Amino acid sequence: MSVSSASLFLQPYFRQCPSLSPSGLSFFCPLSSFHISVAWGPTTATNKPAAAVTCCVSSSQQFESHVSVVNGNIDNRISERDEIRLGLPSKGRMAADTLDLLKDCQLSVKQVNPRQYVAQIPQLSNLEVWFQRPKDIVRKLLSGDLDLGIVGLDTVSEFGQGNEDLIIVHDALDYGDCRLSLAIPKYGIFENINSLRELVQMPQWTAEKPLRVATGFSYLGPKFMKDNGLKHVVFSTADGALEAAPAVRITHLL
Repeated sequence: MSVSSASLFLQPYFRQCPSLSPSGLSFFCPLSSFHISVAWGPTTATNKPAAAVTCCVSSSQQFESHVSVVNGNIDNRISERDEIRLGLPSKGRMAADTLDLLKDCQLSVKQVNPRQYVAQIPQLSNLEVWFQRPKDIVRKLLSGDLDLGIVGLDTVSEFGQGNEDLIIVHDALDYGDCRLSLAIPKYGIFENINSLRELVQMPQWTAEKPLRVATGFSYLGPKFMKDNGLKHVVFSTADGALEAAPAVRITHLL
């Protein structure tokens, strides 16, 4: 379906700074008057671009105030705090690679207690790090509990569900690659199916007897099928052991 890598996401109430220059990215948050600059420098010995990231509070500029509206109610949580919150993956390879990236940028994440889910970056005194599950990073960006997040593009596509309030700042941090694939058994009615086009053209799928698909992506899966012309499809979801579904004839494919 698609290839994904780690990406940096930005909340909608961050605006592009008027002083944006070709040398980097610059953003500010009108609610707290924070200013963040990300300037990409020369490639390091690890083949990763070094970045100088600065964060300061600007009192000399006046910004238009923005608030979030949730279910018709004004959400003032963001205006009640002074720190910027960055969401990072809490476990797994993505978590380790993200910390390595920040370290290569001379930004070390410090945890007082490894069991705590809140940390600091000493170089950025007004920034607070939250360690979260990737899907919760997306949810907290949308709710306003987080301001920035580093998470896989597949995760933000699945749990962001096309929400235009999520702004992608940088969509290729050069790690965390993954591929979302459509897998079919190589036996039975699928024995001679070698492409998505051939799958779509199979006459078996009707409203009475739809194609059954097991997926962990309840948003991207149906969207992909619809975009590619598969009309008669039903989906079942599970968090694990999806590969067993076709073998026990619960679904046709994954």
